[in-house]
Amino acid sequence: MAILFPLCFVACALIDDDLSVCGEEMVINYQMQLRTDLSAQLQTELAETEDSLVREALKQWLSPVFSDKAKDIDLHFFSAEEDIIRRRIQDVIDASQTSYTIKLLPEVYMHLALANIADNHQIALMGNEHSKTMELGLPNKTVLQSMNTGVFTARLPMLVEDKSASFDVYLYMVNAAVALVIDTTACDALESMSGTLNDGACKFIVRDSLFDYSRTCAFQLENVTVNKLSGAPQPKTNRGKSVADTPIRACLAAVGMPTRNDQPWTVTHTATLKGNRHTTTTLTIEEPLEAGTLRVIKLWMDKDGELKPEAESEKEVGVTVTLDWKDGGEHNIDL
Repeated sequence: MAILFPLCFVACALIDDDLSVCGEEMVINYQMQLRTDLSAQLQTELAETEDSLVREALKQWLSPVFSDKAKDIDLHFFSAEEDIIRRRIQDVIDASQTSYTIKLLPEVYMHLALANIADNHQIALMGNEHSKTMELGLPNKTVLQSMNTGVFTARLPMLVEDKSASFDVYLYMVNAAVALVIDTTACDALESMSGTLNDGACKFIVRDSLFDYSRTCAFQLENVTVNKLSGAPQPKTNRGKSVADTPIRACLAAVGMPTRNDQPWTVTHTATLKGNRHTTTTLTIEEPLEAGTLRVIKLWMDKDGELKPEAESEKEVGVTVTLDWKDGGEHNIDL
């Protein structure tokens, strides 16, 4: 016994990979934090009676993203001095908060936490062997699909001493969204719409909580189904004339990455009209699209498919338009 006891102590002190036996017991509490109250924002910005259908459609479309419920969670505990991983926990929680009781050897740690990564169609975890290289990156493509989950992260330096302790970790949303709500009543010739959210970050550096804009990403705007009509609702007509007593709302939206704080960002919208005609409108927005936020832009479309901001957005949204009125093989010299 006199020989075995010191040997057991030494063996315990040498364990790094399996910390379930040695170390101090830590209670770590995790909670998701939303910056945007989706229901309240949509109720405020789309408060008119004629906005009710698009408000409910957009709420349903964005609810899986702007949710404080995490499906999966991925927790990394790095040695702060050596920057090597000491412990990793991956779990499916389906909850807005959870707690873990774990054992860690006395040391200074950098704890990085992620949520809703596993099922995200675009973003990927890279470089997680070390805290300084851990990042969430996007594919190098011209245009990416809209993201399907809200991605959450947190960072917390932890000093583990020779006593039990409790830590609280709050995870915040990394990505953001934009929605175009368009009154299409005046455009009888409208057949379809498409577009992109431009100038988003290409990656997020988790430990430094910084976005990387060494290249920028564009995200495809998706048609949000309004009143059981997919895409752009067609105007009601009466003997060929538009019926404008009930405004016809359409909606395009995308979930992507935030934009830079020091320069404007853009949204590109293309309306396809009868006769294979196209009108492209570029919206320029000065105020940055920040992480965890939704930007709703209300617009109306003229008969040629050009978008113009509604009165409350005129000072915030710049517009440039490209017309392409080449119908079939003909060329109209006046245009």
